[in-house]
Amino acid sequence: MSNHQLDYKKRTIQLIIVATALRLLLATIAELNNDEAHYWTYGKHLQWNYFDHPPMIAVWIRFFTAGLQWNHELFIRLGSVLGAALSTWLMYLIGKKLKDEYTGFIAACLYTASFYSSIIAGVLILPDSPQLVFWLLSVCLMADIIKSASISNYKLLLLGVAIGFCILSKVHGVFCWAGFIAYCLFNKRSVFKNPFLYISILVTLVMLVPSFIWSMNNQFSTYDYHSNRIIIRHVQIDSFFGELFGSFLYNNPVNIVLLIMALFYFRMNPSSPERSGRTLILWLGIPLIATVLFLSIFNDTLPHWSGPAYTTLIPITAMYLSARSILFTRRSLKYAIGLTAFALVVAFSIINFWPGTLGSKSMPDYGKNDVTLDMTGWRQFGNDFSNYYKKEAALNNKKPKYIFSNYWFPAGHLDFYVAHPMNINVIGFGRVQDIHHFAWLNKYLPPLQQGDWAYYITISNFNEPPPQKLIENFREVSTPVLIKQMRNGAIARYFYVYALKGYKGN
Repeated sequence: MSNHQLDYKKRTIQLIIVATALRLLLATIAELNNDEAHYWTYGKHLQWNYFDHPPMIAVWIRFFTAGLQWNHELFIRLGSVLGAALSTWLMYLIGKKLKDEYTGFIAACLYTASFYSSIIAGVLILPDSPQLVFWLLSVCLMADIIKSASISNYKLLLLGVAIGFCILSKVHGVFCWAGFIAYCLFNKRSVFKNPFLYISILVTLVMLVPSFIWSMNNQFSTYDYHSNRIIIRHVQIDSFFGELFGSFLYNNPVNIVLLIMALFYFRMNPSSPERSGRTLILWLGIPLIATVLFLSIFNDTLPHWSGPAYTTLIPITAMYLSARSILFTRRSLKYAIGLTAFALVVAFSIINFWPGTLGSKSMPDYGKNDVTLDMTGWRQFGNDFSNYYKKEAALNNKKPKYIFSNYWFPAGHLDFYVAHPMNINVIGFGRVQDIHHFAWLNKYLPPLQQGDWAYYITISNFNEPPPQKLIENFREVSTPVLIKQMRNGAIARYFYVYALKGYKGN
């Protein structure tokens, strides 16, 4: 191995170390968002599947928090941070296998520059976090398989395991098998003569059996939930352009522009080297992007759904940049990483230091439409409510053990930042479509006893007064106590705390 090759390997390791240190810092100081707080509740009781996602995210959280013993944002997100480090290395290896180490280093830089892969899946604890690790591991194995003169049976089997774990992270993983089989069908049919391909597919299917059985025993709640999100209804052009624009931002505008340039370049130069590798990457990336864009014509979609596909296409951009001048490549990487760093600083500053709210300033919906409130004010409210709880307990000689919420958010935040530190419980009250995993968590809680008191808490930016059916279960429901959240000297929103007095016992 030449010094030139060792240099890019060393630079990649240095990149990973610096990026990991910054992610660890961010994971430590930023509060959990709605989804993260909800996924934390998954770790309370492991299941083979959950209402809206497979089980890997729960395993991820439970492992890195030592069975929820280390309940701090850092440990909850630690799997994402370490996963991003591993994924960056896998991206380097993919680029190296498809061309050379210089290409691998460029791919690692572009991966780090992507807001989706570096922050959304690399800091926040989401199903995308483990999914991206196993997705890129699968791509890395596929690159080995297509580049080898003789197909490794071991790597084919390992591919089945990797894709199995990918699907157990998020169902999008099925596109890995679909893309690989499509590639082999048109470019490497000899793979179909190897019986280990079919054994590998069988391995994946066997890994999914427990999850399927759970879903079958729970009225296929996961499938019903997601099928309602992708059903073809009326045309929604605004949703399509929202998906397009969101993907452009999530995956870094510089990265996307460079990707378009790369695709155009290789379209004009189809006989350039590494064609087989590029073809594989396209089969793995384009189908998922096309599927999400198609669904967005009829439904509201989320840009991170296609995140793994755009991430998969990064090596194509890296191969293109490795053929360009060093000056152009350096500037491109500088702008790409710089843009994400700038966006991150701006987002963090607004979330934590914007005076008051970006949303409504009228009651009772103060702060409505301010998405930055998802990740701020929860620690402070936990302290404020604890003080209020102690004062009320001394005054009324009552220590309620339950907080009611009628939606999965803010129920997750209330559970993590309020109830858990106080050793009380959150009950989700409502339809399973509204309370999600709390429908299962409720089953682990001891029932309320006649005469018990409880609280119902809602927030002004998602203001939902106590449901009438909940009110009917108590002799008295107080007018809400308003606890205000301040941000940089101005009111950001209010927390409405209702006292539910005298449970009727029915």
